[in-house]
Amino acid sequence: MTQAAYSVSQLLAVLKTTLESNPAFRGFWLKGEISNFTSHRSGHWYFTLKDEMASIGCVMFANAAQSVTFKPKDGDQVMIRASVTVYPPQGKVQLSVTTMNLDGVGDLYLRFEALKKKLYAEGLFDPNRKKSLPRYPQRIGIITGANTAALKDIQKTLGLRWPGLTLQVYPTLVQGEGAPSQIIKALIQADQEGQDVLILARGGGSIEDLWAFNDESVARQLSQMRTPVVTGVGHEVDTTIADYVADVRAATPTAAAQSVVRDFREVKGELEQVRLTVIRLMNQQLRQSQLTLTPLTHHPLWSNPELITQDSAMNLTMLTQRLLNFSATVAPKALALQTLRQRLQLSALQTIHGYSNALERSQQRLPAGILQRLTASQNAFAAQLGLLNAYSPLSVLQRGYAIAKKDQQALRSVHDANVGDALIVQLNDGELKTTITGKESYGKK
Repeated sequence: MTQAAYSVSQLLAVLKTTLESNPAFRGFWLKGEISNFTSHRSGHWYFTLKDEMASIGCVMFANAAQSVTFKPKDGDQVMIRASVTVYPPQGKVQLSVTTMNLDGVGDLYLRFEALKKKLYAEGLFDPNRKKSLPRYPQRIGIITGANTAALKDIQKTLGLRWPGLTLQVYPTLVQGEGAPSQIIKALIQADQEGQDVLILARGGGSIEDLWAFNDESVARQLSQMRTPVVTGVGHEVDTTIADYVADVRAATPTAAAQSVVRDFREVKGELEQVRLTVIRLMNQQLRQSQLTLTPLTHHPLWSNPELITQDSAMNLTMLTQRLLNFSATVAPKALALQTLRQRLQLSALQTIHGYSNALERSQQRLPAGILQRLTASQNAFAAQLGLLNAYSPLSVLQRGYAIAKKDQQALRSVHDANVGDALIVQLNDGELKTTITGKESYGKK
């Protein structure tokens, strides 16, 4: 009896269904070393994940690969999140990867991205807060490791590009646990010593080696600097938090030195071009001036310069004669003026004497007239005072009469008040308050 057999496709189909439907083989974490890494033009990544004992093929599709924050390469130790899949055409069991982090330094990348996002939100990367570099600095501070290749490259580059610069080195640790605090101390000291520009640099290295430049406290100190800071940390592909905060980021320490000062040979060439341009413009101006002055050199004045003063001399002669003529007419007028002044003085003295005599006579008559007028005024005042006393109500009251008032109004008739009304009776020496108990009319209204 012949035993039933699977076809290859049937077997692989069963394997595919069995493995891919098993929850234990979906979304699990796996770590290992990348080898045979290939980035397809479609954006998909293909590689092998291996350890000391075994290896397995992996695929990471473009949509998932876009979320990876680093560029994988052979030899990288990674942590991946994947699911088991079966590819029947090749009979391959492989992993479909959705997440990838560097194993061991993956946490550093996550911390780097988190800090970058935080400081970006606070505006520490804002281009508007970055300071411009001085065009021709004279004092340059260099913050880097002592006796390092980076320091030597910077000093050599600066010396070649602009000899005679004043360089101040602030040696510091550039990696390790104590590096951030030493970098901050060097930044503060350099900022206080009035350097024109600062270079913060170190050579290349791994992310762990460069981590001091990803320190938050270093970034915040950079944001508070008054002196412009240029960073040159690592190689061209390396970018640190310090690079984002600094005023200028250079790819390498050497590039940082190049960005700080210009090459004197270039400046010399530019100055030569300026010198030639100035000479050309001056020659143009001289030629234009010569064209303007040439016609003037043929003017008659240059052959007969007396013409320049001839008219002026004639005018001066005429003015002198007019002055002499005027002087001849002034003398008689001056004599007549003297005579008029004497006559005016005499007339003024006579007038003043006459007014003085009249004033003296008026002063003599004044007391008698004032006394006469005063006596007449006193007599008239006495007569008016007698009449006033005769007609005064107080005089009437002194003779025994009284004034009856109701509500401060004098009563002129019995009809102005009624029985029961309160009255005030004003006498010569006071008032009486009374009430009307009855009234009688004499028949007059």
